[in-house]
Amino acid sequence: MSDFDLTTIYFILAESMGMWLWALAGLAVVLGIGIIAGIMRLRTAGRPAKRPATAALIAGGVATAIFIFLVPVWTSTSAGALAAPVDYLFAVLFALVPGSMVGALVFFLAANRCAAKHRSILKSA
Repeated sequence: MSDFDLTTIYFILAESMGMWLWALAGLAVVLGIGIIAGIMRLRTAGRPAKRPATAALIAGGVATAIFIFLVPVWTSTSAGALAAPVDYLFAVLFALVPGSMVGALVFFLAANRCAAKHRSILKSA
């Protein structure tokens, strides 16, 4: 276990995800910037991030639960490959990638809507 470092994790991800690793890494950077932009918009509008964060957690959790059972498909294995508890653990970890991306997108959209709705209320008053 002493040789299990970031390089090993990278090669495991690169082998199991292939070119999707780079596409998802780029998308993660874009969505990270979107989260920061959403937080900045909420702070500018003086709105809390509670509702967008709650919506993002629910959507991300549902997406992760769905993607857990799609992990064998994208790793080119059979559905019977999920046999041991460690298999399910890694399936959850792999499913967190698209699940967190769905959550980030929902947060960005909900934060923008919440900030825009607050601005429109202020303009009409």
